Amino acid sequence: MASKSFTVLAVDDEEEALTLIRLMLQNTPFRIITASSGQEALNIAQSTPNIDIVLLDIMMPDISGVTVCGRLRAIQQLRHVPIVMLTALDDYATRRKAIQAGATDLMTKPVSKQELVAKLYGVIAEQQARASSDWG
Repeated sequence: MASKSFTVLAVDDEEEALTLIRLMLQNTPFRIITASSGQEALNIAQSTPNIDIVLLDIMMPDISGVTVCGRLRAIQQLRHVPIVMLTALDDYATRRKAIQAGATDLMTKPVSKQELVAKLYGVIAEQQARASSDWG
């Protein structure tokens, strides 16, 4: 997998969080595009081809991450793109809402570089396996 690069749309209303994600994914095959609001994420998603994975904060002021997740799932070219939601809340109700909206997985903040990179590789590998199987 190291020879291919993957485009990650990272969405968080806190600039420090986006900077941290950029730093953690330096020198990896993950190319970062950032959005600082839900609406900006939706605009980027609709105009950017070949997004491989979305990292999406749950709590944002303009549109919640859960709502953004549902809207991303409604975009034809993103229906099968993995969406990993990031949350400071580690409770069942938050997880349930995210999964119901179409999230592939969730990570509780703060995340370490090793955890983030492993999660991204894992969801990409899962998606590639699903795409190459007859299960679709």
